[in-house]
Amino acid sequence: FGSSQRRSSISFPKKGLRLSQLGDSAMKLALFFGIGFAALAAALKQDPCAGCDESLSLAYQSCAREYGNPCAETNEAGLVASGPGTKKDVGCCLKKDKHDRCMQCKSMDCQFATCHTNKRYYSERTLVMEDKTKTKEA
Repeated sequence: FGSSQRRSSISFPKKGLRLSQLGDSAMKLALFFGIGFAALAAALKQDPCAGCDESLSLAYQSCAREYGNPCAETNEAGLVASGPGTKKDVGCCLKKDKHDRCMQCKSMDCQFATCHTNKRYYSERTLVMEDKTKTKEA
């Protein structure tokens, strides 16, 4: 019959497009979308220090007041157990985890603007009072 490298030359009726050309175009299109998707995924990288504000600290305090440690697991009798069980409150546990992460972010050393942190997180009221003592009007 011929060489094994021979490509199919089936033509489509209206456009005169060959099957081999369609395969190359489809491959280029897939590569284009693949690169675009990778760039989008890199741009959507989440910032673990985002959302560290006073509303989170208030939500954390109300959860701590109501549940103590909301991530502690309780058994069927409602007692905190060392083994697996159910968390006291899952939503509050997520707030506690976020609060702990914000406290870590607050203490990060971010030279050369490499991260975006709220250095005043969980001490805004105290720092405002300290700032007032440093002004001339005080």
